[in-house]
Amino acid sequence: IKIANGKSLNRLTILSATLDDVGSCVCTANGVGTFDTAEIKISGEENDVTITAVENPVTCTINKKPCAMSFNIESLAGKINRNDARICKLNDDGSLEDCTIPKGTGPYKRGFGKTKASQAGQYVCTYGDYQSDPVTLELGQ
Repeated sequence: IKIANGKSLNRLTILSATLDDVGSCVCTANGVGTFDTAEIKISGEENDVTITAVENPVTCTINKKPCAMSFNIESLAGKINRNDARICKLNDDGSLEDCTIPKGTGPYKRGFGKTKASQAGQYVCTYGDYQSDPVTLELGQ
């Protein structure tokens, strides 16, 4: 919890609030010779993020440009912050590597430049705790 006191107002901020915090609470303030309380109602809505590939599979040519993979990210509550998204290569064991922040504001895109054979495989887009279905990057001659 963070409290900011100003000349004309005071602000109470609950950092990393979750739906478990929904309800009401009483805030009590003690000053020099003063005392005040206020009931604060905390509300929120459950968020659901949907990540879908624009194209699957993505087919590119080895050693040629352009090659790109795109995803649409939609949120029920709030705006999408591109800097919180990642497009990563998915390893066989489920771990992620070679993660990059996508470009654009929707669809969110990852460019591969001149492709190498080692870049072929499965990729996913992540946003917070949400992850897309795998997308295959196929590289031909």
